[in-house]
Amino acid sequence: MAEIKIIPETLELIKMSDEEYFSEKYRGYISNSSLSKINPDEGGSLEKYLAPYKQEYSDSFELGSALHAMVLQPDSFIISDIRKPNAKLGIWAEEVFKLRSQGLTLIESFKQASFNANYYAGTLNDNKLKVAIKKSLSFYLGRMKVEEISGIKTLFISEPVALKYAECIVRVKENQKIHYTLNPEGLLEKPTVFNEYAIFCEADFVKDDDTIKRIKLKGKIDNFTLDREECVVTLNDLKTTGKPLGFFMGNLVNQEGEEVWYDGSFQKYHYYRQVALYGWLLQSALKQFYNINYQLKVNMLVVETIPYFNGKIFVVNGNFIKEGLKELKQLLTLVVDGTTWLG
Repeated sequence: MAEIKIIPETLELIKMSDEEYFSEKYRGYISNSSLSKINPDEGGSLEKYLAPYKQEYSDSFELGSALHAMVLQPDSFIISDIRKPNAKLGIWAEEVFKLRSQGLTLIESFKQASFNANYYAGTLNDNKLKVAIKKSLSFYLGRMKVEEISGIKTLFISEPVALKYAECIVRVKENQKIHYTLNPEGLLEKPTVFNEYAIFCEADFVKDDDTIKRIKLKGKIDNFTLDREECVVTLNDLKTTGKPLGFFMGNLVNQEGEEVWYDGSFQKYHYYRQVALYGWLLQSALKQFYNINYQLKVNMLVVETIPYFNGKIFVVNGNFIKEGLKELKQLLTLVVDGTTWLG
């Protein structure tokens, strides 16, 4: 069976913004999200995996990003009272402002922003442009007046997202279990807390015929805590869900006297593969940097984006981690076989 061997000296553990993590500098690394593009169970294929990157948008992604920023790095972000337009139009408006700040003309900014935001990319005609300008003008004018604060990034969210965010952030701050999990006390020594750290490495993919292909892997971890007293590293992944919390991890439902299993978001979005990859990279990095084998624990910290906006912690057991590692190897095999065939 194929093996994946991390090259220890290539491991890097770096506190990093999303902008840098997703930048062109690290585009050649395989991530959990990129593996979804080749996974047939997620509608993926080699063609989708190899296709040029396109920025996707959803309200849930915008809400999750805002919640992550303010829960994990509240000293580094503020959320503006200025509301941007909904959906991709909001990304387009932000891109226009950024491109204008870089010296591009209005027309150049309009066109480039449509590609950057995947907003009518290549089809932004005069009529669509007029509508976009009309809907974005008040945001753009307000954005011009915002003063940048050194070391602090201003986030702009749409009105529908802002309404949900206001509810979510209150409930998260009130939830002592979530707070303690992200910032544990320990017994004699307080565990070290790491928020928004990225891990990069190279690995040798050894195929069944003993041929080797070097690959690059990456992952960005929301939060992990290092308990040196107990030699335990706890990986905490913060998620939002648009369904009641009881559906998140899946359920056994009694139907006419028979127990039937229904997958939840944890299975649907293959989060077990994500935490397996992150846990594997994290344990490997800690072994390299501290020469200690840390026991891994994994939690999913989940917040509803529907009333009553409750939060709950789900412990991920070892069986899910094993399943995730198995799927990880299967998908990396598809990547290696596909890219090797293409040369």
